[in-house]
Amino acid sequence: MSAPKTNISNANHALALEQVNNNVNLSHLISALQTTLNIDELLPLFSTELSTSVNHSGFTFEHDDLKINIQNGQRTNHSCEYSLAIEDTSLGKITFMRRKRFAENELLIIESFLSALLHPLKNTLLYRQAIQSAHTDPLTGVLNRSTLQSVFQKETAQAKRHHSGLSLVMLDIDFFKTVNDNYGHAAGDVALKELTNCIEHTARESDHIFRLGGEEFAILLNSTDLKGADLLAERLRKAVQGISIKHAEHNFNFTVSMGITECNDNDTLENTMNRADKALYEAKESGRNKVVSA
Repeated sequence: MSAPKTNISNANHALALEQVNNNVNLSHLISALQTTLNIDELLPLFSTELSTSVNHSGFTFEHDDLKINIQNGQRTNHSCEYSLAIEDTSLGKITFMRRKRFAENELLIIESFLSALLHPLKNTLLYRQAIQSAHTDPLTGVLNRSTLQSVFQKETAQAKRHHSGLSLVMLDIDFFKTVNDNYGHAAGDVALKELTNCIEHTARESDHIFRLGGEEFAILLNSTDLKGADLLAERLRKAVQGISIKHAEHNFNFTVSMGITECNDNDTLENTMNRADKALYEAKESGRNKVVSA
């Protein structure tokens, strides 16, 4: 845990912190923090407990490696920021905010509370990492096939509730076997990663990207009708066509074919995927590097 951005006098700092620890009863906090492994519950709980001793309007938490960005409460003029770690393991960065500057004794209290947060936070991060590993493709980092059913059910329920569109894009790299045969499987992995990066930059943050296996991907587009899906798919097709890959001594390009469909009321995932798959097959059979809608 590093010093916050707010200036703190280093002289007698360790002694002052020890005195704070003696005066602040952390037993209730420690017990409370042991009740959850969900970081989205842990940090607001910690903030609530801290507010009994140090008033603050909100906090932010960031962990770049796990792509965690949590914002709670209001951003205001003054803040104190801490980088959290246990030994050489980074646990992310937390920032507390409020309208007036934090006093030095309040910063010491925050540090005392944070000392009780470290191990519960580490446990929640390990749990989040385990969940992400079970749900993501290890090569590309996007969601895997096993998560598609649950995400589809969640998105179809939301689409019905808000009377909004939901569309599915099925995507396949053209002649991917040729890429592997001509340039090696390592080059094929590079192509898959470059494609993933291109999809992530073309789709919205709210869209869901899945690697279904091999060179096949699916993109679930919320609040998107068939026309919107077609526009996005065309943008993606042109963007992929412009990718130039350099691997070892080889330079190569690749293209993708896509089949798109809009989810109907009471559609199952199987029905939706079958329609998109047929459209994808038609795109490949009719020349590749194109988008076909169903």
